[in-house]
Amino acid sequence: MRYLQLFILIFLFHTSKSQVVYKTPSGTKYHLATCRMVNNVSKQLPLSEAIQAGLDPCKICKPPIQESPIQSPRKNAKGQSNTVQCRGVTKAGTRCKHKTSIANGYCFQHNPDKN
Repeated sequence: MRYLQLFILIFLFHTSKSQVVYKTPSGTKYHLATCRMVNNVSKQLPLSEAIQAGLDPCKICKPPIQESPIQSPRKNAKGQSNTVQCRGVTKAGTRCKHKTSIANGYCFQHNPDKN
């Protein structure tokens, strides 16, 4: 009996937990919280609601297309990397050479979101 109760609790936890995505006020796409397109005025909503509203996934942050209980890590094609060159500019006026995996494209030193 105790195992049945535990199973029901686990089942309810997984079914009630919904993935959250963000939509900008005038946008037609949904985004992850780490996307550079998300700002303070973005609306938080469940993934299922975003899909029902006909929103498309962002091509920059690549949010999930459908809800699944377990998200598998994305695999890159051979030769592709998870990192990109920082978009920041150094004091000397040249482009930063750091690599970053932050969604907005800036490294830890040039990230405009940090305070």
